Amino acid sequence: MGQEHISNTLKNALKNEKVAHAFLFCGPRGVGKTTCARILARVLNCENPTADWEPCNECKTCIAFQENTSFNIFELDAASNNSVEDIRGLIEHVRYQPQYGKFKIYIVDEVHMLSQQAFNAFLKTLEEPPPYAKFILATTEKHKILPTILSRCQIYDFKRISDQVIVQQLQMISDKEKITSSEDALYLIAQKSDGGMRDALSMFDRIVNFSGKNIARQDVLNNLNILDDDNFFQITEAFLTENRTRALILLDQLIANGFDVQVITEGLANHMRNLFVTKEASLDPLLNSIATRKQKFAEQADACSETFLLNALYLINESEINLIRANNRRLHIEILFLKLCSMRYKIEGTSTETNIILEKKKSEHIIPESLPEIRSNNTSNATPSENISEVNSTISITNKPVVELKSNPVEKKNAAAALPKLMDIGSLRKKINEEDIQKKTQQKELNLDSLLDFWEQLKSKQDSQLLRVNMNTVKLQLNGNIILIKCGSMVARESIRQELNLEESVRKYFNQANIQLTIEVDPQLSEREDKPKKIWSSQEKYDAMLQTNPKLQNFVETLGLKIVH
Repeated sequence: MGQEHISNTLKNALKNEKVAHAFLFCGPRGVGKTTCARILARVLNCENPTADWEPCNECKTCIAFQENTSFNIFELDAASNNSVEDIRGLIEHVRYQPQYGKFKIYIVDEVHMLSQQAFNAFLKTLEEPPPYAKFILATTEKHKILPTILSRCQIYDFKRISDQVIVQQLQMISDKEKITSSEDALYLIAQKSDGGMRDALSMFDRIVNFSGKNIARQDVLNNLNILDDDNFFQITEAFLTENRTRALILLDQLIANGFDVQVITEGLANHMRNLFVTKEASLDPLLNSIATRKQKFAEQADACSETFLLNALYLINESEINLIRANNRRLHIEILFLKLCSMRYKIEGTSTETNIILEKKKSEHIIPESLPEIRSNNTSNATPSENISEVNSTISITNKPVVELKSNPVEKKNAAAALPKLMDIGSLRKKINEEDIQKKTQQKELNLDSLLDFWEQLKSKQDSQLLRVNMNTVKLQLNGNIILIKCGSMVARESIRQELNLEESVRKYFNQANIQLTIEVDPQLSEREDKPKKIWSSQEKYDAMLQTNPKLQNFVETLGLKIVH
């Protein structure tokens, strides 16, 4: 199912009698690789194949395969038979011709599990097999197979089966088994299977055992522990209305029902992605869902701006990446929910509640009492509508406490005195110039002597003896603001580069941000180093010791000692 590009190719090869001697079927699990290998093996030996090149299921070889008594089709599980001896046994078996039928077919499942020695033993037979032998290899990890094996096989890549094809197959099975199942429930099974027909059939069988002959959407949700889209519709609605309490309560309910924080985050990301896809009519094929669910996505997508969805996807993705390092995973996702609740405020500049208040006050021609009055002497006689427009153009909503200026002159004067005084432009420019001058005076002059002093101070702070030795062997050069450090060996350079934060230390010491640092290896420094002395032999050591103390000879003769070379 869903692999027409492979089945059509194989049928044409059978029709034209150009069947390869070795095939490699690769792809995700549960998409039909081994099943396709068995069908191909049956067709190759079928005595009366159909016009569409399917096995007839009536001839001697087909019946033998169905009854598991065929001596021409062999299956080997490489996951448990991956040694050289297993492959040598297979090679020995290939030498004998088939008893009846045209070919002997060998199906090797999970071929990537074979050892290196087993692959090498199998290589010669795969390259030059007898004319009656066919090999069909199946694997989920093609990258683990040797290139020499890949070059000797026809490779067929199986793809994940679409949700629509899985739903059609499950619906066909339901009709044959006289099971009543809703399309919505089958779509949930297809989405949970992640493109694998085998997993979909297993889940379908499990749900039939759970609910009997009637399968509803709720049965699938309860049995497979799936996070329903309805939960995320409610959560997204809380985000759009900035209802933090509602969002956190819905999150608590999901966690209480046993859903992991990681699963909730992934489901929320997928929901936001579906909303974004729904906003573009050209991306409709990317939304795998039935018509009723698509309509619900479209309704909520209309309430979301593209900017909101893009920023939400970015925040969720960042949270999912950092979730693995979070100690308190629940707090981590709660912070994410709070950020998403304030997303519209960050994008539009004001919260929903603030916009409602401003619109209401405008209609009443009254300046909001919760906002500070910003007036000048020249606007005391302005009309209410002009005052409102002035407030809207000058006020920005922030999280800082708002100071209300009452009508009482004494209180207004005290409140004004409590506000911080603003500095005029001239005073601010003067202060910045003074700070720049002060910074320049604090800078140390960068020359070779000051650089050597810095190097000695840095070296004295190091605890590693080896690092201090490497620092002693370097040569320092200065060219303007460029510092060149030459090391005698690659080892010394890497030691200094990794263990010392030189660039930051130099800039901090001299209080200059434009200093550049270069570390390189100078072979001449290593050539000037003293060459290691020749290693003495045992006889040479004894002769040197004898010159220092002649009595050593009597000691050796008395004890009968010998020099060991």
